[in-house]
Amino acid sequence: MSRKIKSQVVIALMAMASISGLYYLGNLQAQSVMPLEEAEKGDLIEFTGICVNSKENFAVLYNGSETIVVFETLESGRVYKIRGKLTDPDKNYVEAFEINQTSPKALPVETVTGAYWVDDYCQLLTPQRISLNTCLNASKGERVIIEGLYYNKRFYVVNYTRLGFENSPEDHMPFVIAGSVIYGGNPATIWDGDEEVKVYLPYKQSLKVGDYVEVLGTAKLYSTLTIYVNDKSDIRVLGRARKSPIGEEKIGEIAYGACAVKKSTKTYISLDCTSIPLYGFSARVGDAVQFEAIRRRNSLYCLECKVSRLREALENSICNPIPDQPSKIEGRVAWVKVYSNGFGIANITNGNCWTLLKLPKSIGVTLEEGGHVVAFGFHTTYREMPAFEIASKEDMITD
Repeated sequence: MSRKIKSQVVIALMAMASISGLYYLGNLQAQSVMPLEEAEKGDLIEFTGICVNSKENFAVLYNGSETIVVFETLESGRVYKIRGKLTDPDKNYVEAFEINQTSPKALPVETVTGAYWVDDYCQLLTPQRISLNTCLNASKGERVIIEGLYYNKRFYVVNYTRLGFENSPEDHMPFVIAGSVIYGGNPATIWDGDEEVKVYLPYKQSLKVGDYVEVLGTAKLYSTLTIYVNDKSDIRVLGRARKSPIGEEKIGEIAYGACAVKKSTKTYISLDCTSIPLYGFSARVGDAVQFEAIRRRNSLYCLECKVSRLREALENSICNPIPDQPSKIEGRVAWVKVYSNGFGIANITNGNCWTLLKLPKSIGVTLEEGGHVVAFGFHTTYREMPAFEIASKEDMITD
């Protein structure tokens, strides 16, 4: 057979095949479309559903009640309209003739409102956790309305609307707070401008006192609002808390100033410029302290503190007493008197000036006439006479 004749035969066979195919498709087009639940093998069906599983040359579509399988590669999460032949009624296999992406309006979509959340996977908190088939173009913790279908314990999203962040906390729901760290570590405490918020952080994370931060986490409405942060990326340090002069500061602000120490204990010191105790720093009565400290509800906590003037540098105030001000006196012991209850007084003289030094039994100090004394404390009176009192034996030097 010549090459020319062979070519003509091939062309004729291809034409016949094409005509047969068109005839077959024409017959299918002429067939009535059957509902999937009534269709038998070979029947023509139409099906609109969302692709809930897609692999190479294999896809599963779901319409809210039924699924079909087509041997095509489709995009998960997209809605398709399929027209084709049912090849296996038991498994709902369909040989697709037409595949068109379409609107989800034909599906019985559900609407759910919650907070978008990202942990190990993308999800919606209602506060129940709903696994999503895809991540959203939304901020973590933001409220959203999603539309879609549940399939195999997952919600397939076809549309969503962002609603922004909540202004007030709800139990077990995401919430963003911003404020000053007034207690550091983990858990930390943040003052948000109205109340104290306890914040539990991820492992090995902590907050620094005095920082101004923003944190995102899930809220628990105990007696104190509590936030649980699940990822270090949900912690943002925005800077330092606002600074204000001592006496003008509010809770959560950093107070600064230079003041004298009125009282010193093992845990805190009292200053002459405020009634609020200062924790986290040690100094002696009469020392001058320069400080920056975070204001808590009923106290200050030292951030940067130093003694700017030692009390030894104070002038001798025995001749010029100023009540209620940390002072120093210096002089010689003119006489000493001790009462039966153990309380004593000593006359401390310097030139023409003198004062009575109170000696409570609890201090455990005895003086001898003629001794030299330097004491740090406060001017007061004793039986309408000028007097001086100290808090402990450490506030007196004798030789």
